[in-house]
Amino acid sequence: MSTSAPGTGGTYSCPHFDKIDETTLRRLFSKVAAVRSEDRELFDFTHRPIEVYRTPLGNSEDAEIVTEAEVYGEFSENRIGNFVVIIEGEVGTGKSELCAYLSHRLTDDGRPILHVDKDDDLLSILSDRIPKFYEEHFGEKLDGTTEFQQLRADIQNNPQTVANNATSGAILNLRKLGYDIDVVDEQENAFRDFVRHKLQELIQRGEYGKEVKFLSAGAYAQNDFLHVFDQPIEDSEALSLLNEQLWREIRNRYGTSSLDDMLERVGERFEDTRPALVFEDFSIAAMEAQKLRNYMERDKGTDNWDFIVAGTRDSTEILHTRTAEDRFEFYQTNVMDSKRVIFLNKESAVDFARPYLGYIKSIADDSVRYDRTSDDGQLNLLPAPEGSICAECGFCDEHFRDLFPFNAEFLHRIYTGLDDSQQSPREYVEKIFDVLEEYYHGDVKVPSSARGLSPLEDPLLIPDAIGEHSEDLAHLFMWYGKVSDGQIHVDRRFSVAFGVDDPATEDELPDIISAEDGLLTVPTAGDEPGPETRTGIGADPRGDVRAGKPPVELEIEQHLRKVGPWKEYPEKNFETGNYLKRGMRDALERLTDNFALIEGTRLRYNLSSQKEPFVLTNATETPESFQVDIDPDEFRDSDLRKILRFGIRRDMEPATADYDSMLKKYGTHLVGYAIRWRRQLQETYLNADNVFYKRNARYDFADFVLASYALIVAFDTPTQVLSAEILNERFADDTDYKLDKAVDDWCEQNLDPDEYQSIVDMMGYAKYIEELLGELLGLGRESLDLRRLRKRLTRKSPYEVLSMLGRGYINNIDSRVQFTNGPKLKNVADSAYDLRQAIDEINDFGPDEDTLTTVLDELQNLDMAHVRTVVEHLEVYENVSSEAIESLKRFKRIPQRDIDEAVRLANHANRLRGGDPNERKQLQAILMSVHLHKLDAFQRYDGVILEPADQVTGLGQKFREVAEYYVE
Repeated sequence: MSTSAPGTGGTYSCPHFDKIDETTLRRLFSKVAAVRSEDRELFDFTHRPIEVYRTPLGNSEDAEIVTEAEVYGEFSENRIGNFVVIIEGEVGTGKSELCAYLSHRLTDDGRPILHVDKDDDLLSILSDRIPKFYEEHFGEKLDGTTEFQQLRADIQNNPQTVANNATSGAILNLRKLGYDIDVVDEQENAFRDFVRHKLQELIQRGEYGKEVKFLSAGAYAQNDFLHVFDQPIEDSEALSLLNEQLWREIRNRYGTSSLDDMLERVGERFEDTRPALVFEDFSIAAMEAQKLRNYMERDKGTDNWDFIVAGTRDSTEILHTRTAEDRFEFYQTNVMDSKRVIFLNKESAVDFARPYLGYIKSIADDSVRYDRTSDDGQLNLLPAPEGSICAECGFCDEHFRDLFPFNAEFLHRIYTGLDDSQQSPREYVEKIFDVLEEYYHGDVKVPSSARGLSPLEDPLLIPDAIGEHSEDLAHLFMWYGKVSDGQIHVDRRFSVAFGVDDPATEDELPDIISAEDGLLTVPTAGDEPGPETRTGIGADPRGDVRAGKPPVELEIEQHLRKVGPWKEYPEKNFETGNYLKRGMRDALERLTDNFALIEGTRLRYNLSSQKEPFVLTNATETPESFQVDIDPDEFRDSDLRKILRFGIRRDMEPATADYDSMLKKYGTHLVGYAIRWRRQLQETYLNADNVFYKRNARYDFADFVLASYALIVAFDTPTQVLSAEILNERFADDTDYKLDKAVDDWCEQNLDPDEYQSIVDMMGYAKYIEELLGELLGLGRESLDLRRLRKRLTRKSPYEVLSMLGRGYINNIDSRVQFTNGPKLKNVADSAYDLRQAIDEINDFGPDEDTLTTVLDELQNLDMAHVRTVVEHLEVYENVSSEAIESLKRFKRIPQRDIDEAVRLANHANRLRGGDPNERKQLQAILMSVHLHKLDAFQRYDGVILEPADQVTGLGQKFREVAEYYVE
């Protein structure tokens, strides 16, 4: 444990927290006042005086306000008859606390107290609580106790027998009363089982036993076997009759007394004092509540019970009769339809919490003591006794010595941060404990960074630079800071104590922080407090300067404080969440280049405007296949605020939303989510087992792209033998892809229209395929990765890849996966599937054998220089056909390189078709022969006429013969 003094660096650990155990802490901050009340010293130290409304209606703030002392003053040992105090209020508004106070005061007066706590059920009251109370005070057993104990034992050991007797007896009693009851055996058996189940619940302490009814309205409506009346009868009357007769039959069979009878017998034994019965939570079986009320309100001089009854208005409704409201004293702890109480508000919140925190420093050595004698009820901290821990430590000053690890500003902001509906004593104390527990266990080193504060609005807006430097430091300013003249000041002892600031290294603090006179100071962020509230506690950071601000700025200030509450309660803060979602969506859209599935391409997921690319883990949505989980806890609060600002501006003033600035500052989280989103969608829509390929295929999306591209190149450039190098050359060529003219004409003439159209369609998709290939298998804009291409082409022939496409699997490709302003990926895959079928039809034709044979036989060794010489000699002979001379003159103009190119193509085609079953080679041989047939060199050669009206194909041999005849 370090106890370094301020200004020397290091951290501080309060010695009192090293000495207190968690059990004591939990008892101190228990949500059940009775737990604290069991320890009288603890209760007296922490109890704060309660004020309540005196009213039988309990719904008017204009009603008389009385103190707890005045309520206690109503009790008198000289009163005649029963006296009843009803304390009504919402959960957590001090009912149990007031009950405990009254119980302690009455105990101090020597009054016998019978306490019925929240876990007691009706049978436990009758068979345990009252008999023990009686025996404790009179040393003997209460008559009738044995019957209750027997009933309880029989329900435990023989519940079906008790249920059978009760059900049969209740039905007989109803018939005796003149009701028409019609029950068949099967129906009665179901009724008996139902009653057995309810009886077993009756003897269980806790949730159900507190308010037992054999039949509820819901159960009656849902179970036809409970409808035993064979006559028209209202459900409410049926329920009342059945419940009454079942309970009466059970009590009569066991001879048990009612609750009011037992209380009357016990009360008669107290002659010199009045016993008090405290119902901490008035929930009793309806069958007894009415009798108890009648006993409580009756006007009988021999009765001598004082009743203290606490409960919500629902549970005490039965006590609101005209007689009871005239004779009972009714008090209301809170304003109707609210949890606000008189004794806890903005002004008293710090003093209310002070003794809870002071107790931790009191139990060891009285380090903290209070003067409680002031007229205004304030707690005045007394000096620490000499030799005590606080006296020796010297770290704290008197402003926060009993509050550490909090200060007054912190506690005040916890209270004001609660919703109006939550500003009850219990909610307030529980929230303080939530924060303290995280600090006590070391879950956070700074209390202001506790997760327990997340549901509360951030009290102060801090410059972003603080959060970017340290979230802990930002939270410290938010919760511990005092506001004055547009500045937020924090006692530096807190920053040092929690290890977020080391005075020895002040240069590590952001420049926006000034450190002088033992204070750290920063300007408020865009919302200076108004002049009338420029103090610490109670300062409204929004003040009066909001007037005149642009609506977008006001909206930003309002929602920046709600980042924490939104993280905990997204449904309550849905508007803040919508702005954050807008910012996140727009950021992810920018980071993924409009939701592109592959970076640098136009292939994207066409996200619906009604859907986000993510779901937030603090919500209840289940992510769909196109959504990733985003965990708000992975972001710093300062990052979420930047995203929130951006989202608000995008919604209200889009022109002012600065993408670049936001994306530069938000940190790395959204980049990570963008990468994760893209990978998830690639696996789901491009590489999953149920898209593109048949089940036994082992190909991925890159294989599909490469195969498609290779075949596109084959139809675009049939003069080259497909290889990694040829594909790379075509990729680097920036000319448009188009179907080779010769191939186009041949396909249109020879293929079915659908097959021909699939080739045309696929060529139309070439630019999209090329784009994908460049990103998947490229080294840059102008080069492909030859090593990877060779490897894939060797292992996976393009035709083989496309042959594994399945029409059903293509139909599984999400229709939202499409190219920007282009086709859907599903349509591209369909065309590729059809292309493979077109190739099958092409392959059935085989290469153009005549063309290949002619070229290889006639042009293989043809020398165009010799041809030109021969033709020039032939031109001088008059007996040579003019048609022959004209065709020869056209042919002789063919360059030698064109002849060589024709021969090259013929040789390639011949080798490709050479018995190799690989369809890709077969296809190339055909396309080459088709292209070869349409070459100018071949067409002119094929058009040479050596004899009138004859078109000779064997020009090489015939030309040599003619040359020998005409040329010397």
